[in-house]
Amino acid sequence: MAYVTERGILWGMVPDTTGRVFWVSPSDGYTIAGLAYRASDENDGLSPERALRTVNRAWDLVAATCGDMIILLPGAHTTTAVITADVAGVTMMGLPRYTPGAVARPITSLTISASADIIAVSAANVQLAWLHLIPVTTMDSVSMTASTGTGVHIHHCSVDLDTAAASTSTQGFNFGGTTPNAHIHDCVFYCDSAQGEAIDGVTGMGQALIERCRFIQSTGTWAAALKTSVTADGSRGILVRDCDFIAAADATMTVGILGTAGVTEETIHIHRCFFSDSVGTAIDTFGARGAEIAENYQAGVGATDGGVLLTAIT
Repeated sequence: MAYVTERGILWGMVPDTTGRVFWVSPSDGYTIAGLAYRASDENDGLSPERALRTVNRAWDLVAATCGDMIILLPGAHTTTAVITADVAGVTMMGLPRYTPGAVARPITSLTISASADIIAVSAANVQLAWLHLIPVTTMDSVSMTASTGTGVHIHHCSVDLDTAAASTSTQGFNFGGTTPNAHIHDCVFYCDSAQGEAIDGVTGMGQALIERCRFIQSTGTWAAALKTSVTADGSRGILVRDCDFIAAADATMTVGILGTAGVTEETIHIHRCFFSDSVGTAIDTFGARGAEIAENYQAGVGATDGGVLLTAIT
């Protein structure tokens, strides 16, 4: 269970759970409440004072569908191999920063020293939260490549698409298989060059919800921030709402939301999204009935009309 302090509150404000909480340290030595401890994969990980050393060891210990959680202590975590999120119903998160209505960069970061994706989700109902993810070149922050990854829930995460060398194969969240019922919200993506998409939702990402996310291009050219390559009726029901696509004055976001030409059914619904003036085309490359749009605006520099209501896509 979660660690209870002498004041009767959960340490680090860990969300309520009926399962066990496994703690992971970003380094061999770490500090809790001013006291020094040593992390080890020989520890049980069930208290902050007995933290594990590697994230994959924590995934070895959790049990499916009973509320188990993995908490990454604040700091820079580096894994040497892809983290295999292959146990259903498990939550992996950093310590929350409770700022109502804010999308802030988490204080717990996670990267990888190998040429591999950071996290590969292959179990149902996995939750990822409060993590700052830094992928390496040509790899993904989070990949979902199996149909068993349905119901993934990712929130209050940030993705650094600045650090890796420019490559259109470097992506944030890659839905590479049949992974329906995903929920992504309150995430922010930073890009400064010609990287791949922040979110790539391919065929099979049906009944998904993407909301309250920010896609920020600071310099360079970004071909597309969000891509939906859905082509079949089974992929319908994707809702993107209340997201901001922001490109600086000296940057170019060629397309905010990129679709697939030829799709004739309403596969995606885009509501109340905002696109900065430097976004070349807000919503592009959908078939005649491939996207439903409502209350989406593109800003204008110095505009007196509050921006332009998007009434058509190309």
